[in-house]
Amino acid sequence: MNQADAILARRAASGDAAAFDQLVERHVPRLHRWLVVSGTTNHDADDVVQDACLRAWRAISTYDPRWAFTTWIFTIAHRIRLDLVARRREHVVLTMDRAQPEQSDPLPSDGIWARARELLSDDEYRALWLRYAEDMEPTEIARVLGSNAIVIRVRLHRARRRLERALRPDSSTTLSEVML
Repeated sequence: MNQADAILARRAASGDAAAFDQLVERHVPRLHRWLVVSGTTNHDADDVVQDACLRAWRAISTYDPRWAFTTWIFTIAHRIRLDLVARRREHVVLTMDRAQPEQSDPLPSDGIWARARELLSDDEYRALWLRYAEDMEPTEIARVLGSNAIVIRVRLHRARRRLERALRPDSSTTLSEVML
């Protein structure tokens, strides 16, 4: 957990808008990137991030410093994203576009993340991204995705194994070595 974030959150909870602005500056780029690589359009990611920041500001007094601020705001954004998907279910289903990534996709169209996008389920991909790109622990990932740590560990294990088999079928190199 980032102690600087906890201090800023405490200051924000006491009404210090500048402290909250610092938290937003630290976390919004990562949050936006995660939403986009999770299959949200740039436009919708902008809306989700803005709504998440507004909700976080309104609820900052409920923030529990035992959890990383990143975990808290990612959880808020994930829930907003799920609500957006549910509202659009009959019209547009927001899933990861495996054939053509959005033009401003923050990831290159080749490499391990592109391969992971092709091979893994959306849930596995999101869990893998949060673990390796955002450096979250399984308990934090579970909190963000509304799951439990055991399910997340299983998803991560299966995702790594599937990628390992696809990337290095005859090699003793493990995915952990490739991802790091």
